[in-house]
Amino acid sequence: MGSPKIQNFKRQTVLHKGQRTRLPATYIAPEDVSIWDIIRPNLGKDFSRFTVPVFMNEPLSFLQRLSENVQYNYLLEKAAKCEDEMQRMEYVAAFALATVSANHKRLSKPFNPLLLETFELERNGVRFLAEQVSHHPPISAVYAESDEFTVEGTVEPTLSFWMTKLIANPHAHLKLTFKKTGETYSWSAPKCAIYNVIMGKMYMNFTSHMKIESSGTYDAVFSFDNKGYYNHKGGDVHVEGHIFEGKNKIKALYGNWTLFLASCDQDDFKHHRKEYVRLFNESILEKDQGPVIPGSKILWVANQIPKLFEDQFHFTNFTLSLNEIYPGMNEKLPPTDCRRRRDMKALEEGKNDEAEEFKHKYEEEQRDRRANKTGNVPMWFVRDEDGHWSYKGDYWARGFSKCLDLFESTDNNNSSRSDSSSSSTASDD
Repeated sequence: MGSPKIQNFKRQTVLHKGQRTRLPATYIAPEDVSIWDIIRPNLGKDFSRFTVPVFMNEPLSFLQRLSENVQYNYLLEKAAKCEDEMQRMEYVAAFALATVSANHKRLSKPFNPLLLETFELERNGVRFLAEQVSHHPPISAVYAESDEFTVEGTVEPTLSFWMTKLIANPHAHLKLTFKKTGETYSWSAPKCAIYNVIMGKMYMNFTSHMKIESSGTYDAVFSFDNKGYYNHKGGDVHVEGHIFEGKNKIKALYGNWTLFLASCDQDDFKHHRKEYVRLFNESILEKDQGPVIPGSKILWVANQIPKLFEDQFHFTNFTLSLNEIYPGMNEKLPPTDCRRRRDMKALEEGKNDEAEEFKHKYEEEQRDRRANKTGNVPMWFVRDEDGHWSYKGDYWARGFSKCLDLFESTDNNNSSRSDSSSSSTASDD
């Protein structure tokens, strides 16, 4: 049958038509600034609620970051077309894992959304909508739909400090429904920890399991636990998992959560695991390489990252496109869409002082609305008696006359796509 062999994975460069391929300015971290000096006064607090200096932010709203979940929606399209239930679970599991891949090296904090802030995305046959439905506690509601499926859920993130690490728990609960069959799959995003916050080079690891439960025969579980087997210098990127029928392991899932996922027979994985781990540790420092067990099916390979990945907040090409307003889009977007935030626009352009001013302005205006008890009812999601948020519908009819003008969009210098001369588009490469 042979032994596991290291494989070079061919990653595709996927670009939205006309999108930029770099930010207007290169990110330069400020010198002589201690993150510990910022964290120390806030020990014991929920870090997701306190405001950080803008240099600790990435130029995205948390709502935009949630839209990265649909980057690999083609996996769900594949699953929907599978007659075999096991194959559907394989591709759903691959999709669930792919949703965390954009977190690779992302150590900056997204901007906290304002209450009622929204983000929409139409891409590759999927419509995605997110709205900030609660400020204290911060809760984001999401809904995505294609011809084949719907995905809905809520995210209520918390961020705490322990010893020398930050612990992030997204409390993200997502439910997938295939339209033709009514079959459902549910999962929660894993917790993660950021290490060396006080001293040394920071890195992150996932620290919990990810379980995918279906209404059908099979469930799946991913584990990111190292247990001393895998090389974790600068962050552990391995993942192992299983597809279960009841308590019985039927299939093995394995790979690198930043690069690929494969499946194979459970007995084959057990037989080859020792050699697989050795080869994984050998190949991990090489670009786009990983070991594959004989007889495996490659379920997912991550898209190619940008050339300037290290200098642009570690954004993927998909992520680079999220804050752009393309020609004809400005007139369609509601005044609540976070693309209109001038603090994020300024940070993109390297204007940190201006970004700080606008960020403070938005936060003060939000405090005023809260004090006056105005602008606090979500437009597009409704909460039931059990606390579940569900999409009300009608967003895409674009009746936005009752939406708050959160970012003074009529005077917004982001009224057209960000086509600064320092930012190239997909057609340039």
